[in-house]
Amino acid sequence: MLSRLRPRVTALLGWIDGFVARLANAGINWLVWPVLYAITSGSAAWMLTHLGRMKDVDANKVGLPDSIRMALCVGGAFGLILLLYVGRLVWTYRRTREWRLPEIAGDLNRRLRPLLALPVLPGLTLAGVEKDSPKLTFAYIVLAALSIGWGVYGWVKAPEPERFTVEDPEEKPAPTRARRALGKGLVALCVGALWAGYGFFFSRLSIINHHALNTRTIDLGYYDNIFYQSIHGRPLACTLIRGGYHGSAHFDPLLVLLSPLYLLYPRAEMILVLQAVWLGAGVVPMYLLAREKLGKPLPALVLSFMYALFPALHGANMYEFHSLTLLSPIILWLLYFLERGSTRGYYLMLIPALLLREDVPLLLCFVALYAILSGRPGNARKGWITIVVSLCYFTIVKKFFMASSEIFMTGKEALSFAYYYEDLIPNKNGAGGLVVSVLSNPWFIVKHVFTEPKILYFLTLFVPLAFLPFFARTGRVMLAYGLLFCFLATRTAVFSPAFQYSSVILPIAFALTPMALRQIEDDRQAAQLGLNGRKLSRAWLAVALVASLLCSWKFGGVLDNQAFRGGFGRVARGLGPKERETYAWVRENADRIPLNESVGTTNKLGCHVSNRKEVYFYPYAAPNTDWVFIDESELKGGDLDRHNRNIQGGKLQEISRHGKMVLFKRKR
Repeated sequence: MLSRLRPRVTALLGWIDGFVARLANAGINWLVWPVLYAITSGSAAWMLTHLGRMKDVDANKVGLPDSIRMALCVGGAFGLILLLYVGRLVWTYRRTREWRLPEIAGDLNRRLRPLLALPVLPGLTLAGVEKDSPKLTFAYIVLAALSIGWGVYGWVKAPEPERFTVEDPEEKPAPTRARRALGKGLVALCVGALWAGYGFFFSRLSIINHHALNTRTIDLGYYDNIFYQSIHGRPLACTLIRGGYHGSAHFDPLLVLLSPLYLLYPRAEMILVLQAVWLGAGVVPMYLLAREKLGKPLPALVLSFMYALFPALHGANMYEFHSLTLLSPIILWLLYFLERGSTRGYYLMLIPALLLREDVPLLLCFVALYAILSGRPGNARKGWITIVVSLCYFTIVKKFFMASSEIFMTGKEALSFAYYYEDLIPNKNGAGGLVVSVLSNPWFIVKHVFTEPKILYFLTLFVPLAFLPFFARTGRVMLAYGLLFCFLATRTAVFSPAFQYSSVILPIAFALTPMALRQIEDDRQAAQLGLNGRKLSRAWLAVALVASLLCSWKFGGVLDNQAFRGGFGRVARGLGPKERETYAWVRENADRIPLNESVGTTNKLGCHVSNRKEVYFYPYAAPNTDWVFIDESELKGGDLDRHNRNIQGGKLQEISRHGKMVLFKRKR
């Protein structure tokens, strides 16, 4: 009898095992995911309609009545989601006469994954979260972007097998000439609108910030005077800088070529607009490069849009004016011509890149190394020629055109940059000391690099790009110079998105992004992991787009937030009555001073009178200027004593005063 019962018991247990397994699988697919989506969407719906209660939600101090209302929202969301599942099931049955519950449930589960991002969005609305908890903000952004990208992977269709053959080309419909022209016209319109929108917005914002007196002689006044001097026959001269020549700090002859534009409006506002429009123009090579690598206009437009949203681009744009800030569009054009195989275009763009600033040739050596390693026909020659030309140019400029031939600039007539890396140069022995520290003390280098401010800077640069640049094999060698330049630095400004130094990383990172997406799409390893390369590439692009939007919202310059800085301070987004009155006084009195007469000034007001032949820092560099236009609150110690002696001795006649800001005429 036992022998007859044993098989039946075994069969029953086997059936129970299978039933439990099917029940568990069904529970996960048919219940767990819908419940999870209901929780995320229902709670998010309540939070988004009660943003004023987000502090209570953040502290988990929501009262019982509100908790009940939130639970009701979750229940309502569950009902709607359940209705969606049932509706899709019935619709499919009416079409196929088959109940495909597992297939439909699995498909909807994949497509609804973006709902997982919803609870994160109210958290990002917390006032000042980007300033008070930047790490938490980045965590929110990454979670939201990954959730949406995960859903996009479920929505993107896998490419269908090619149905048309070479022998039968007529079966494949070809777009008409008019349709192709319309498509190209729409793309050109979108790219042009991005450029115009960026240029207009940041030109206006830069001018407002300048009129709010948030700009300084260091550095806007320097460059304003360089443009004035250059267009008046004194290339790169600047009376505000040591030695009266910008070569004591940088050598940037491209500014001389751009200086005729200064005649359109010879004031600092002109170069602020030039900088904004120039940076906005980067959307054009960004689109072309992405189109070249990805073959489709839509993802290329997305990447151009991401470029315009990039927080570090906004920070560099809003920090005064700097020649290095102009680098991004030039490098993007250079890499576009390199990828396209255009020798003439590549060498044409190499010229402004070299002329931009004396240290850019060092970055170009890494671009050249990528060209050599890429293995494409003709690129090796471009690479070694670029290295030879760049190093020769760098040597000639340092030896004959600058105040110091040392990399970090030393000497009485030079403005030294050694303090940028002073922690790595303990013996004060310049670039050689830095190399010794890097090669002999790796433990200190690791500790020096992995500090919290640098980690946050790294996240600000690469979260908006979903870390894609690091997946561009071969090409990522180009990042080495920028990463070393910024992350080995001691001076905080060098590893901050609010300054111009990100420009040595930014264009390289953006150029590598479409390269990485192309490699992901073509990568066979994705198939080995059960993933479709094309779907994965599109999903990753979606992750980057969402991360760019959210990072721009919380850290960028388009929308007001607590984290964004243009240089050392927050950016003014409007002028109140007091600010308008103050600027009106500044403009009126700056216009009183004849352009052919000399002016002594201080840091705050100098950039409003720097468009002249003779302007100097007061009082130490300007003992006998015709006019003195200063903010007396900036004078300290010996400078203040000297100024008081000038007034008491009757050397200065007060013409106009607005608080601590004063215009004096020197008595002769």
